[in-house]
Amino acid sequence: MALKDLSPSRLAPWNWFRHEQDEAMPMVDKEDVHPMLRLQQDMDRLFERSLRRFGAPALDDWPSFSQLKPSLDISEREGNYLISLEIPGVKKEDISLTLEGNRLTIRGEKKYEHEEKTDKLHRVERSYGHFQRLLTLPNDARADDIKAEFKDGVLKVSVPRQPRSESKGKQIDINQ
Repeated sequence: MALKDLSPSRLAPWNWFRHEQDEAMPMVDKEDVHPMLRLQQDMDRLFERSLRRFGAPALDDWPSFSQLKPSLDISEREGNYLISLEIPGVKKEDISLTLEGNRLTIRGEKKYEHEEKTDKLHRVERSYGHFQRLLTLPNDARADDIKAEFKDGVLKVSVPRQPRSESKGKQIDINQ
């Protein structure tokens, strides 16, 4: 593969995440935040402001800081786009997909399931709370025909594509 093949427009011909930061939502309710988590969030904001002065990306764009931002894959096929979102531990009834214009919003919540046990917890690494992914659909998407399926912790969204028009072009005469 030549270096020219690695151009951003060739690797990602459409910016699916154009509006994702427009409607960022808090991950957990403020009342439910543990004091140490609140301190971590304050430190994250401080570092983010400092790093932005040097042109570094936002902390949310770095994988280690993206809490409850489910991973997704977007693939392009001849007749459709396929979006696969990994959301293990989330129930189907806690997921919603909405479409406004060309913006597809996927929202959900991984609810905390509290069980009374006599075991003492030594460490909890699982995350709970709300998540949201906002995708900007390409111009050739047929939004009215979107279908979704949820199975084994993976949400698959199929976005049909408009057939490509095979316009042959037209010769234009030049007058004097």
